[in-house]
Amino acid sequence: MRKKILFLILVLAFTIQPNLHELGLELIQTQKYQKALQYEVTVVLKLVQVFVTDKNGNPVTDLTKDDFILHDNGKLQTITDFEKHISAKPDKKVEETLKDVKLPLPQKIQTRMNRKFILLLDVERNSMRGLALSKKAALHFIDTQIQSTDEVGVFSYSSFGGLVIHEYLTTDHKKVIKAVKRLKGVTGMPPIVEGGLSAKIIKPRGKEPERLSLKIPPIPTDAVARTNNFINNIKELAKVLRYIPGYKNIILFSGGVPDYHLFQRYQILRENYEEMGKELATANSPVYSVSTLGAKRVRALDMLSDISGGKYLYKVEDYEKIATQIQNITSNYYALGYYIDETWDGKYHEIKVELKRKGYEVHAQSGYFNPKPFTELSKFEKELHLIELALSENPYFQEPYSLNLIALPCSGKKESNCVLISEIPLDDIEEVIKGKTEHANFIFDNDNNVIFSTRGDIDFSPFSQERIYSYTILSLPPGMYKCRTIIRNLKTGRAAVATSLVEIPAPLKSGIRLYQPLLLIPEKKSVFIKLTKDSKKDVKKELLSLNDIYPFISNKHSPLINVSDKDVSKLLAVVRCSFVDIQKPEVNISASLVEHASKKKIPLSLSILSSKNQEDTVVLLIELQLPELITGRYSLNIVAEEVNTQSKSEVNTDFSVR
Repeated sequence: MRKKILFLILVLAFTIQPNLHELGLELIQTQKYQKALQYEVTVVLKLVQVFVTDKNGNPVTDLTKDDFILHDNGKLQTITDFEKHISAKPDKKVEETLKDVKLPLPQKIQTRMNRKFILLLDVERNSMRGLALSKKAALHFIDTQIQSTDEVGVFSYSSFGGLVIHEYLTTDHKKVIKAVKRLKGVTGMPPIVEGGLSAKIIKPRGKEPERLSLKIPPIPTDAVARTNNFINNIKELAKVLRYIPGYKNIILFSGGVPDYHLFQRYQILRENYEEMGKELATANSPVYSVSTLGAKRVRALDMLSDISGGKYLYKVEDYEKIATQIQNITSNYYALGYYIDETWDGKYHEIKVELKRKGYEVHAQSGYFNPKPFTELSKFEKELHLIELALSENPYFQEPYSLNLIALPCSGKKESNCVLISEIPLDDIEEVIKGKTEHANFIFDNDNNVIFSTRGDIDFSPFSQERIYSYTILSLPPGMYKCRTIIRNLKTGRAAVATSLVEIPAPLKSGIRLYQPLLLIPEKKSVFIKLTKDSKKDVKKELLSLNDIYPFISNKHSPLINVSDKDVSKLLAVVRCSFVDIQKPEVNISASLVEHASKKKIPLSLSILSSKNQEDTVVLLIELQLPELITGRYSLNIVAEEVNTQSKSEVNTDFSVR
């Protein structure tokens, strides 16, 4: 059905006065959550990665579950699950997985015993040539040896930038390649990269995106102290890697710590360096050191690889040979699974794997750590947990609750042109919102760069309503973006995560443009919380509220964010429509609904309840009558056509009916 409205004189038949609960994070008081923390015991499936070779170092690939004997803390375990990962040749990517023997479990546990590689570029101890060759070697390894199931991450380190995560462990190898290619640097300076994420927000210079880095401040001026900082950062990383199952192979591209620091003058530094290697070994993270200083042996790199259980691979110029060596070492392995009572006490379990067959060498992880309560984690570990929630679609440390999130482009201007709204169902995520909670937003561009972030503490205890909606007003240049919202309990670490994609269109040169509507479910009470970025220069911008962008909203209505119930018979849509170079525009509005399963198109009856002019934009409040809907996925299509110029614009909004 079409409705015509003439935008000559603004006449409001009535005005809905919203009662928004506007809260900046810095104003919300927090209360201490004093519930006693007890260690939790759960039955879990443990997976152990095992490499078996003959006396000549060749992989043994014909073993079965019955060939292995496994002890955990001296106790013989029953091997119930068995996987065999075999690559026929280094240049072929083949994986053979045997079916698991399933036992009933209280919860579903995912098997993730695929290969994992962390490409770590040491910008501090390197040269421009060394960095260029390191990138070339890394790209060659990805191109020739990485298998589709391998998880790869890209990290870098410098004293100024700290430990920067350019790409977290992922099977999306295109992202990994982009991260390596974008990385630049100058010896002794922070890595210059269009993106990167870690713990602490460092304000960008000029137009450079935000870089978040894990570092231990302050930045020292002397070389020994800077080396000690590097060691301490890697030790903290090792503590986090403990809790990721299997081997985490670190390929380190570096010039190494100078001999006179470790082997001549500074005994304490050497002891700390050795301790770093042991921490990595305990975390089952062998280091494959690649020297960027040529053929000369670098003792520090050799020692690190030896202590951690990896291999020293000499000069980066031999990157083709190096890639083959790493492939041969890591490509053929078994995964043994057994069920065990797991206690959240952080204690170490020693593992011993033996073979019933004789004449073979067994290389298996020496043990693992139980998880420990969130309150006992270091600040570094907590921050890396947040990073994983921000970057990973399948986090290792927990399975977060899922939230609903929408990102709506709303203006053709450079400022305040997008609104991010997340639904916070208090009853569904009760264990997340009890006590002190942090709320974080991260906006990634198409290259996975962090271009905007907010973060602050929030207390949900004052709110009794079931429907809480947090929102942030963004200013984004044209392009595609991924938006991630995280709510995390600061006492327990339990988290809820939401993701949404948004495209900010280029400015309109002429004609008409509809923007994505804010859909409202009538008679569903709600509370809105505004999240602001703590920046003095943004104070003016942050005075803008949701009601300024979407008039007519009220706390008597709730936004429809991705999901609606079957019993909803009508929707309100707050629609923004802009005009450029059109005098006295006259517009027809129509709407329809498309059911995805049947492709059936259903015309909708609509009424324009009110309108408001905002410079070159008119904001409409439209009531849509819905037919009786069945469970499934739908697209709401709204079309605006200007009568005089015949220019047209349409938008589609997808949602599910349950």
